Amino acid sequence: MNRRILCAGLLALLWLATACATVSPLATSPKDTKALAGTWEEEWPGQTTKDRYRIDVNGDAIAIMPLVNADKQKTRNIVFQQKQLTFYLDMEDGAVFYDLVLINKDVLSGRARGGRRNFDEPVVWYHVHE
Repeated sequence: MNRRILCAGLLALLWLATACATVSPLATSPKDTKALAGTWEEEWPGQTTKDRYRIDVNGDAIAIMPLVNADKQKTRNIVFQQKQLTFYLDMEDGAVFYDLVLINKDVLSGRARGGRRNFDEPVVWYHVHE
């Protein structure tokens, strides 16, 4: 009987150690987070001009700064989990919600929704290597 209790206890400890060592499914790779850092150029369908943004990464903190019309745009609620970057871009025409996925170190692709016209458009950001 004592042997069974001892084995059950050891199995429970082994299970607990394995569970604690498992990476959370919401964990974001440091490599992916680091890939965000730098200047990005935004491409919208049918647009001839391209806005630029700089993404700064400091540990887990991510900041997105508009480089074009910076006085008319502000970002908020920036979240990066499992290659998905979401944030709001507040502009004169209202808030735009971005939902982008890190495809590779040079491409973020997804959708932008909202604004005064309540649009829902595909958008791609390209990493600018200067």
